[in-house]
Amino acid sequence: MTALPSAAGILTSMIEKVATKWPVGLAVLVALMVIGCQPAGAPLSDVRVVPAIISPNADGKDDLARITYRLHAPARVSIYLIGPDGKRFDLRRDVERSASPAPYELLFNGVANGRLMPNGDYTWHVEAQTTHGQSAFSGSLRIEQADMPFPKLQDFTLSSTIFTPNRDGIDDRVYINVYLTARARLNVYVVGADGFRYEVQRREGLQLVSSDAELGAGRYNYDYDGGIDLGADPPPNGLYTVVAQSQDAIGQRDTVTASLVITQSGRPNAEIVVQPDGSGVIWARANGEPPPGNPNEAQRLTFGLGETLHFTMAVRNTGLVPIRTAGPFDPNDCYRMDENRYTKGFPQEPGVFRVGVDYETNTGSDHPWRWGVGSLDDLDIVLRDGQPLYYLAPGKQVLVRGCIQLTQIPVRNPFYVWASLIHEDVEITAINNRVSPVLIQIVKP
Repeated sequence: MTALPSAAGILTSMIEKVATKWPVGLAVLVALMVIGCQPAGAPLSDVRVVPAIISPNADGKDDLARITYRLHAPARVSIYLIGPDGKRFDLRRDVERSASPAPYELLFNGVANGRLMPNGDYTWHVEAQTTHGQSAFSGSLRIEQADMPFPKLQDFTLSSTIFTPNRDGIDDRVYINVYLTARARLNVYVVGADGFRYEVQRREGLQLVSSDAELGAGRYNYDYDGGIDLGADPPPNGLYTVVAQSQDAIGQRDTVTASLVITQSGRPNAEIVVQPDGSGVIWARANGEPPPGNPNEAQRLTFGLGETLHFTMAVRNTGLVPIRTAGPFDPNDCYRMDENRYTKGFPQEPGVFRVGVDYETNTGSDHPWRWGVGSLDDLDIVLRDGQPLYYLAPGKQVLVRGCIQLTQIPVRNPFYVWASLIHEDVEITAINNRVSPVLIQIVKP
């Protein structure tokens, strides 16, 4: 035995009679009183939908209807509307609810399944299914002035569907573009198979912005680096989904997705290796003679103008991903003091590891003299667009050698010279910065 047949019949009859004699507001009140009545012992009672006419246009007036009901026994509850054409719009479908002395409440703003429903007259239904049967109520609801534009997402693109967040300067970022057709909040994120969500920041000019503010219609760009720019571990290798979602003031939502493969993921790490004698860099004259004394203290060497300073060091890839490097690789192709990596044809490259040498009172480019990590025989070569890229495998250790011809006397003499391991356009870590300074004095012959 259910409440629906008798309640619906009484409701229809009374609304028709009352509406011809009394104002609409009073007619609605009578309807609600009738709907709330039901036989004793039924699991569902006090069903109310107020107001009976809504105008979901975000003007702050009658934008939503409050649907309330009481449950006196555990039940599966469904709440839905039926349109003039018989189409069903689910708000809740077979959701488990327990008995409660307090009423349940649902705020309905004219949106079902993320879309604003068309203007018109609808029949609402609230049903509770228990092991002993079903209890159900229904009534009328009108939607008016439902004229909010839908915030559709278009032209959703990724700069690449393969992403290698390892700071080697190659495919280290994914640029995401999307067009929003109407004012709404816009969120972009990446989600993995485990459901973990990685938020993506919006790019405004040169700035990255995190904001929940509503955006106007237009094209928006997002920049995903896997968090590695902040020194975080990027997501592990695997298949991911890039999601863009819009939601306007009344709850209309649109979602678009794209697949993204993450591979070669990890933070690169490399260090200048400390030798058994405690030194990180061995400085030597042209004849290979190292400086005397305690390697933990700054050494002092005297050179004649035009003589050559040589160095040797070991570098180890201490990370879990290959590190990229670039030339020069010839240890015998010495720099003159008035030369630098640019004049030799080796400009700075984002993501590349190089050994650099700098000196006190240098007023030119930082670490002007630079060398690749290891020799070509030490490195793995990867071709990209026909060009070779050079990588040092994880765990591998190599020697780096180089030389500088001391062709001019700096403003300060003697002056300190030191070496660093540089991750270009990224960082020089403290452990790899200003390693093994040596005091050089240049004298004229």
